[in-house]
Amino acid sequence: MGNLDKLWEYQEAELALDKLEAEIKSTPARIKLNKLHKFLKKQQSTLSHMQKDIEAHKEIVEKISEQFEALEKQYEIELAEFSIMESDPECTAEEIRESRREFESLLEQVTGSRRELYDTLIWLEKAEENFKETWSKAGKAKKEYDEARAVCEKELEERREALDKAKAEIKNRQKDVPSELLARYKQVKLNHAIPIARVENNQCSGCNMSLPTAVIRKITTGGNLVECENCGRILYS
Repeated sequence: MGNLDKLWEYQEAELALDKLEAEIKSTPARIKLNKLHKFLKKQQSTLSHMQKDIEAHKEIVEKISEQFEALEKQYEIELAEFSIMESDPECTAEEIRESRREFESLLEQVTGSRRELYDTLIWLEKAEENFKETWSKAGKAKKEYDEARAVCEKELEERREALDKAKAEIKNRQKDVPSELLARYKQVKLNHAIPIARVENNQCSGCNMSLPTAVIRKITTGGNLVECENCGRILYS
């Protein structure tokens, strides 16, 4: 058996493991697990952003409340002063008008601050409801995720013997392949999942490119390592 034949068998062993792993990854339980994992990851990010927004709005409520209290006290003072000025015969009409403008301005600020506080509290109430709802959905999904993961772990354990056997076969085949040939194989594999392509009907089965007669002759005589000039795969006859 030539070195290329040994390398071909090594590739066959790798492909057998790839097929087995692909079967394990494509079971309904594994597909469900992957979907739930993505969903939970998204929900986690959503909950994190929602929590930050809620905390930020709570700080806003605290600041607005402080401003509202200060404005309300100032308004009461201005209103009391205005009442005194109205009953003071020494106060001019202009002074009374100025006092009125000041407490009316304060009243507008108080009203605006109250409205802003109310709107922020309403936002917080809805945001906290949405947070609880999202948290509940994430909790249900986590339960489903744990159940699916348990099924996947059981499926993996059931295929453990076959996986170990396939991996052992790769190691055994690898021992027979010269290191420089194996190194080239792995280099080609960086670009192609299947590095070795059969020559069929004078074509590279990897890219279906027709091969020159000289290349075909070189492949079939001597067992030299020949790569497809088009795709770079190692050619095997």
